[in-house]
Amino acid sequence: MSNSWGRSVRWLGIALVTAVAVVTLPAPAGNTQPDTFGAISWSRRTGAQGYAWGYRSRAAAENRSLEECEARAGTGDCRVMVWFRNACGSIAETRDGSVGTGWGSNPALAEKYALQSCSQYGPCRVSRTFCSNQ
Repeated sequence: MSNSWGRSVRWLGIALVTAVAVVTLPAPAGNTQPDTFGAISWSRRTGAQGYAWGYRSRAAAENRSLEECEARAGTGDCRVMVWFRNACGSIAETRDGSVGTGWGSNPALAEKYALQSCSQYGPCRVSRTFCSNQ
């Protein structure tokens, strides 16, 4: 009885070491690209906009776009309209200053979604498109 118990314990120990080794293996070198974030902010009162790309966190991108927007608007009403990770963002505007935003895996998709979002306010044109990894 002690022989089979001893073998079971050894086997369990080997299985645990193997499981830990598999879990702690590093990721392949080709998959180490860090995430990049972007954001677009907008002021309702002035129409000022702020942009950010290439940031390592959503919060950093949002903060930068808000700072840029506020520097232009000076009204305290800027707000983040869209943020995106490893993607592209776009903002579209009507003649009266209403906006719509969108994001997608490429610039064309981001623009498509921004135009769709903006179209509820009237005819729109894309005013800015960029990707988070620029």
